[in-house]
Amino acid sequence: MKTTARNAAYCYGFSVVHDKVLCLFAADEPRQGAAMRKTLLWITSVLILSISTAVQAHECSDIALVLAVDGSDSIDDNEYAFQKAAISTAFRDKAVISTLREAGVVAVSAVFWGDAESPTQEVGWFIITDGEGAESFAREIDDDSRLVFGHTDIGNGIWSALTMLSDSNLCPRRAIIDISGDGRETGGLLKRPDVISLYQARLRAKQMDVRINALAVSDDGGDLASYYAKNVILGSDAFVMDIKNYADYSAALRKKLIRELASKAVDVPLKASAE
Repeated sequence: MKTTARNAAYCYGFSVVHDKVLCLFAADEPRQGAAMRKTLLWITSVLILSISTAVQAHECSDIALVLAVDGSDSIDDNEYAFQKAAISTAFRDKAVISTLREAGVVAVSAVFWGDAESPTQEVGWFIITDGEGAESFAREIDDDSRLVFGHTDIGNGIWSALTMLSDSNLCPRRAIIDISGDGRETGGLLKRPDVISLYQARLRAKQMDVRINALAVSDDGGDLASYYAKNVILGSDAFVMDIKNYADYSAALRKKLIRELASKAVDVPLKASAE
């Protein structure tokens, strides 16, 4: 093999091209060579880190969970802030962290929903691995500002959550929508043909094998839990938790997260569906 080098006394880093050994970094002095070595090590480290990050980004999750939170007009600003605080507190709770650790790789995001004629407010995906990463998600929820109002279009919230779950990079073994609200779907009561109905959203969820659990806030009276059980939740292991006021929201949310994350449901690959 022939060696091809630059006109220099020292050479650092080699590559073989067409039976020739090429010098990648040449220097006239050992001091220059030391600098070259540092540069080469830095480039190598960056390349390794980039490859590692890319592999991690495409790692399938054990669970993909979307928190679909009511932000309609029936939720005043204090209640909205209370919901946010309850979510961030839950993801800092020791029992929830312990359950996340046992669950493995959990992809978590949030959708704040309201009127279907306005965009939903989405918090991007956060990957929690063996319990690590929950704090970043909690801080994102804390920093989120309200942008949603209007009708209680539950179907709109579920549809947006399903669109997030259709991300091919997630490839979860279990996909769950955790929806909370204090009222019934209003979309079906109004003549708005372009609005996604709750029925359409549940049909899409069924096609994608996504489970829907619910937290019903029955603060205005009436049997809201039965409505959610009949018209909202989906899946053989799906459930509704019912509370009577927002004072119980935080404790109920923690219990709900632990229950659904610890559930040993049968692994089913997520199916694609049209958006």
